[in-house]
Amino acid sequence: MRLTMERYGGLILRTAFLLLRDRHWAEDVSQEVFIRAFRSIDQLHNRAALRPWLTRITVNECRQRMRKAAWKRLVFGEQAMPELPSTLPGPEASATELTLAADIQSLPYKYREVVVLHYYHDLSIEAICGQLREKPGTIKSRLARARAMLKHKLDGEE
Repeated sequence: MRLTMERYGGLILRTAFLLLRDRHWAEDVSQEVFIRAFRSIDQLHNRAALRPWLTRITVNECRQRMRKAAWKRLVFGEQAMPELPSTLPGPEASATELTLAADIQSLPYKYREVVVLHYYHDLSIEAICGQLREKPGTIKSRLARARAMLKHKLDGEE
């Protein structure tokens, strides 16, 4: 399990951060992903599918965290989810990368989720359908809407 954590820890942390927009939450989710993976490793029948399996657990944990945050906002009226990312890409990132990262993180969660899976994880529409248990048309529309939102944001900044 330690080797798996070393190999996929960064990927899971980055994915969780891109989806949640908060470094502390992403770290919590990353730890929870490995705990859940360790407890249910016997459910993984194909060891070659480890990365997609861990990605699915990560997405599910992020969704659960978002649901809890929405519930807290509804019930307690508190700011349960930060509006701005607490961390952006490192200093080596170009201004365009910083702008794009911030714009992706400003997307509503369901659009941010498909953008991260498609462009960051290089998953096909079919693979995303399997990860999110959605129909291809739904994934295609979310990607198209996300691209349109990003284009609008990027065009507005020039």
